[in-house]
Amino acid sequence: MYVLLFLKRAIKIKLYLFQAYCLVLQSYFRQQKKGMKRLFFIVALATALTGAVTANGQNMHVSANLLDYLNLGTINGEFGLSPSPNWTFYIRGRYNPFTFKFQRQIQNRVAGVATGARYWFWYSNTGWFLDSYVGYMRYNTGGIVDKYAYEGDAYGAGLGAGYAFMLSSKWNLNVGLGVQGGYTSYTKYACPKCGKVIARMNGGYLVPSNIMVQILRVL
Repeated sequence: MYVLLFLKRAIKIKLYLFQAYCLVLQSYFRQQKKGMKRLFFIVALATALTGAVTANGQNMHVSANLLDYLNLGTINGEFGLSPSPNWTFYIRGRYNPFTFKFQRQIQNRVAGVATGARYWFWYSNTGWFLDSYVGYMRYNTGGIVDKYAYEGDAYGAGLGAGYAFMLSSKWNLNVGLGVQGGYTSYTKYACPKCGKVIARMNGGYLVPSNIMVQILRVL
């Protein structure tokens, strides 16, 4: 019952907001082909979508996912607001420019942004929640699970769930897990630094996502 209510309301809100921006979005992607330009545009779009649901007296928060920092130092952050007792809307970003050289070069360079909504069964930023989001990521990863490197773009949407532990009136520890599906196009290289192209590929994907141990500060 709660899951169906959550999905119905989340889809309704996103479709309503999408109507206001669809013409701009379509025009942009016809004209722009560079991945980073897409990223900057989606950041602005995500900010606008989140701002569209602001209301007087809402609770705001900032947070960071500690597990992302363990992922080769991926810098990340989230800003959100709660316009009603059971809903939180947010934008978050991830950025990793680092390359490491051990016995071989490894890297998990990413630049991504996502916007989404959480439904809280009791009250915002308290207890159990359901999560849905859409996002874009530019990635260049290699040398971690095999000797190859992969560089490309990924567009997707995800669903997840989690629990917020209240550490104090202003601080939370959130844990969660989800799954994401979407479309990716990428180039496969023989190694992270040689630049030898093996293949260019594209297609759908379905992966675990939004795995978090998140420190959150209510503003």
